[in-house]
Amino acid sequence: MKAIIEEVKFVKDFETQFGTLYKFIVSYDGKRGVYNSKSKEQNKFVPGQEVEITEETRSYTDGAGNNVEYYVIKPVYTGGKGAKQSNYGKALSREASRYSGFSDSYVKDLLMDGIIKPEVDEAAESHNDIVMMTWKKRAQEIFEHMVILDKTIV
Repeated sequence: MKAIIEEVKFVKDFETQFGTLYKFIVSYDGKRGVYNSKSKEQNKFVPGQEVEITEETRSYTDGAGNNVEYYVIKPVYTGGKGAKQSNYGKALSREASRYSGFSDSYVKDLLMDGIIKPEVDEAAESHNDIVMMTWKKRAQEIFEHMVILDKTIV
């Protein structure tokens, strides 16, 4: 998803098995998310800029026994010429490819069942525009829901 970064605040650094990580709270599109960086001078999230991110909901139980949910965000790495794609990026591409295959198959089924019609006149074209506009909107919602449910990406 794309987001406009509103504010980035450094919170703390901490040691992990992978070395020192730096925790940031990133405000974007009226939400707040946690981003852990390997660099204290992170440049992935810059206030005022639009960035492609992935957002994952996590939760913990606080001292009072309340379940608290928060977002962990990561930038989507597109890389430059000759850049290697991360395993996470490869998995994301595979999933997007699989879902787009589902959508192609569904359009074929719509044609075969007569829900959308071959465009031979203006009425058929208008009918298909309405059907496809509705279908695209619903397909995007279903796609986003499937990605959320599919825990193999994470």
